[in-house]
Amino acid sequence: MLKDPIFYKNLISTISKGFMASTLILVLGIPLGMIIGFSRTIYSIFKPFITILQSVPVISWLAFAVFMWGIGWKGPVFISTMSLLPIVVINTASGIANIDSELVEMAKIYNVAKRKIIIHIYIGSIVPFILASMEVVFGNIWKTILVTEYLCGDHGIGVMIAWARSYIDTPQIFALTLVAVFLAIAMEYLSKLITRRLVKKWKVY
Repeated sequence: MLKDPIFYKNLISTISKGFMASTLILVLGIPLGMIIGFSRTIYSIFKPFITILQSVPVISWLAFAVFMWGIGWKGPVFISTMSLLPIVVINTASGIANIDSELVEMAKIYNVAKRKIIIHIYIGSIVPFILASMEVVFGNIWKTILVTEYLCGDHGIGVMIAWARSYIDTPQIFALTLVAVFLAIAMEYLSKLITRRLVKKWKVY
């Protein structure tokens, strides 16, 4: 399989979908979670909608994606984003809600610069919550991508698994499963490497 150029084409397709969905989840989820977390009223309004969004089964998102875009790369990216986005939103909102208000007041009394308050108190307080969200996203994104590729993809490792099942090619299914496991482990290692450098100033590790 490693000698087949088609394998690498599908591998790159899966990786690109994974990075695309992960980026969308973090770019949309963190700011939205911060907006919701700053106001208890907004949090109370949006919490039921987020809970409903989180409860929607993958098969329902699949039906919607196939209806909208048919078979292709948009379905897996959309479904993965919608499945994992609520986790990031809720975790980030919880981080904002748990910021120590007395610490903020003390910083204002001592005329600490607003920039330092935002960086060291607000962002510093939500960093552990964001890291927890990232671990969940990076740990589950490949599973979601592969399942959605299997069901509505045109290229990718999930599509290769679907074809291997059709041809009852058990060795290839096991081989592709190992590839998926390797992707998950590599992504987890990469994310930890990046986050350790990014949060060094807050001494999270």
